[in-house]
Amino acid sequence: MVLPRVRRALRAGFEQLAPQLPARQLSQITFDGGSAAALLDQFKPDTAYVVVGGNYANSTNRGPGDLKVSWKWKSSLRFSRVEADQNKYKQVLSQVNFYMKQHGARYGYILTNTEFVAVKRLNSNGRLAVANPIPWTSGSIGQPSVLLGLWYLGMLVAENNNWALTA
Repeated sequence: MVLPRVRRALRAGFEQLAPQLPARQLSQITFDGGSAAALLDQFKPDTAYVVVGGNYANSTNRGPGDLKVSWKWKSSLRFSRVEADQNKYKQVLSQVNFYMKQHGARYGYILTNTEFVAVKRLNSNGRLAVANPIPWTSGSIGQPSVLLGLWYLGMLVAENNNWALTA
């Protein structure tokens, strides 16, 4: 349900921007399964933002994503008083950070059946900024939806001079 909708929204956005892509230093991006990007050391994130027309064997995943079920991970675990819950929270962030580091990506995300959480690598030491979660139930005036968040992430990774975290 998610992949085709985000893919279609990105395609429509890039069709409108087509004449301006070179001047704005943007690449046309699509949203797909993790196998759409290069497989590095046999590790594959669940989803990938890749440049349209790229080769599956060597396409960089500009925005790796991890899909989880909410009973295994949710953003509220961060504030749990139970250490095991905090460790679960950190483990998933560590996994996304690993994928981002592998591909040199500045952006990544976690998507569950209840929320979307965008992640940004701030430096090459693995320091992360974790966005406020967007619940699937949001999406009205002044509230972004999960699909809008995924589309926006796709637009961020389209920036040729900003998607990668350089050392």
